[in-house]
Amino acid sequence: MTRRYRVVFAPFLVASALALACSGDEQSTSDTSFTAGNTTTTSTTSTTSASTTGDATTTGAGTAVTDSASAGSTAGPACGDGQVDAGEECDDGNQSDNDGCTNECTTARCGDGVVQDRVEACDDGNDVDDDACTNACTLPSCGDGVVQEGEECDDGNDVDTDACPTNCLNASCGDGFVQEGAEECDDGNNDQTDGCLNTCAAASCGDGFVQARVEACDDGNDIDDDECSNACVLASCGDGAIQQGEECDDGNDVDSDACPTNCLSATCGDGFVQAGVEDCDDAGESVACNDDCTQVSCGDGKVNMTAGEECDDGNGVNTDACVAGCLNAKCGDGYTQAGVEECDDGNNVDDDACANDCTSNQCMPSGQRASFNTIGNDTASGCWNGNPCTYDAWQWTSSHGQNFQAFNQEITCSGPKACVQNVGVTTYSSTTVCQGKWDVYCDNVLVATLDTNGKSCTGSAMGNSCKVSFMPRECAAIRLVAVADGNNTAGCCGGNQPDSMLTGVSAW
Repeated sequence: MTRRYRVVFAPFLVASALALACSGDEQSTSDTSFTAGNTTTTSTTSTTSASTTGDATTTGAGTAVTDSASAGSTAGPACGDGQVDAGEECDDGNQSDNDGCTNECTTARCGDGVVQDRVEACDDGNDVDDDACTNACTLPSCGDGVVQEGEECDDGNDVDTDACPTNCLNASCGDGFVQEGAEECDDGNNDQTDGCLNTCAAASCGDGFVQARVEACDDGNDIDDDECSNACVLASCGDGAIQQGEECDDGNDVDSDACPTNCLSATCGDGFVQAGVEDCDDAGESVACNDDCTQVSCGDGKVNMTAGEECDDGNGVNTDACVAGCLNAKCGDGYTQAGVEECDDGNNVDDDACANDCTSNQCMPSGQRASFNTIGNDTASGCWNGNPCTYDAWQWTSSHGQNFQAFNQEITCSGPKACVQNVGVTTYSSTTVCQGKWDVYCDNVLVATLDTNGKSCTGSAMGNSCKVSFMPRECAAIRLVAVADGNNTAGCCGGNQPDSMLTGVSAW
């Protein structure tokens, strides 16, 4: 900027200048030029034509021409002289326009169009606040309180929870800033499975969105008995809500109440023992439990085949079709079934009193001596070898006597078949001499063992004490076999053990 100065010249110089001007001739004049507020005078010779107007005139060559009124005066106050004169706000005496005092000697201020170093960022000299330089002489920026181009708002604060966050865009859901009083949350994403929905409401059970790692489901309704409960857990037995397919759900893990853990109403056969109602429950018939959930007991009237029962009539009668042990009555079980079996001795002996077909082998003895008078199978050897089968009465004679000199020697008395139940013998009068022990067979069926040791076997074979009784049987022969008697009798025939003697044999 070029500054203009007022110059006062000495009177004689003015007078000379006027004289020259009037004469119009070439004269030597003072040529004054101004540089940076200093005045330099040089002597030059030129022909100048000038009009006298009374004011100093500067020619195109920078020559100052002054009127006669100013000739002879001294230099006065000027902007830039470093002195604050009247009409000046400041004067720092330099040519810098960017410091605190402009080159017009006015105090630098925002809006003067000059950028003040280290004070202003800009200064466009206008009062437009939303252009490239604000009225505060700062470059526009978000947060400066002025809504600039590209900003939707600018409230000049650093609060992100009001209507204008620090990005200078109007607060909206999804901007990542939680607007106080308007939003519960704002995570700035589009993920509906985190803790903040896209509506900026905090995720919660029932909002229709499954919150990851928090909810198992979320169907957004208030129906508690569908596939997703109101607690946002998948429907399951034991959650306390009766879902489709469940008959009950009491929410506990007790299997002995009316609603076990399968969520089906307790019933016999479900495998759960209902307290106070069932004795047992094995989900069907078992060895220990009936199919009506009562304990197995033969005689309870309930047939449990798993427990080995064939029948159960609930009584203690063993002559009907169901006998002890809850078994079907059958021949050989030891129980005579009324109206079906004649007998049942429970054995496999077919020639005892009860045949194996459960018909009776018993007969009605007549009480008379059977005519088993014929001796056979005579293996006895001894001093006498008579036929005792013919005689009932004792008589000490060789025709009656048969001596046994070894164990297992035998005789058989046979005749017409008769019903007998007793066999008796005669031996000797002494209780130690000629006594012995014999197994008694009826038609080869062992029916008894006859021991005469310590007895006196005289008189009638049917009347003395040397006899045995058995179940009545029909037979055609009585066989007597000598067996060890442990008595070591001697003196009968003076032979070997058992040295026993039979003198009479009767069967009746």
